[in-house]
Amino acid sequence: MAEHAVGVEVVTPEEALYAGPAMAVVLSTSEGDMTVMAEHAETIGDVVPGIVKIETIEGETVAVVVHGGFVQVHTAVGAAGGLIEEVPESARTTRVTLLAGVAELATEIDVERAQDAKAAAEARVNELRTAAGRPGDESAADALAELALAEADLARAELRLSVPASQM
Repeated sequence: MAEHAVGVEVVTPEEALYAGPAMAVVLSTSEGDMTVMAEHAETIGDVVPGIVKIETIEGETVAVVVHGGFVQVHTAVGAAGGLIEEVPESARTTRVTLLAGVAELATEIDVERAQDAKAAAEARVNELRTAAGRPGDESAADALAELALAEADLARAELRLSVPASQM
């Protein structure tokens, strides 16, 4: 079965979240959803916030919550070297590298913390929307800038909480 596997790396600035073989990787890009399997065409693209599913060769699914990033798919002789065992380096293989600024394994999400973060972000967004909506107020421009950051915090918390319990 390893001859039909792809080598997968999911990397953040802090750590490598996953490195090993998989049968498929399912992710979303700005162009749409994408499933990468062995012999996939060479691709470089963006990854939009969402859940990346890595289907292992054992038949399990590893879910990674990704808050945006980039993906590279490389298919060539030895491309997945070091990630797939039992396949000679001289074999043509496919490697999927996902680089994310912020990502986490679904199994490591602290649901209570994410719920607290969501509640705090919702309160901050509501507060800033009120401040940004006051015409002629000098602080309205500052509130708009802060609102964008608060909305991003809210989106991250909501994404963390959107992971099905079966994948946590």
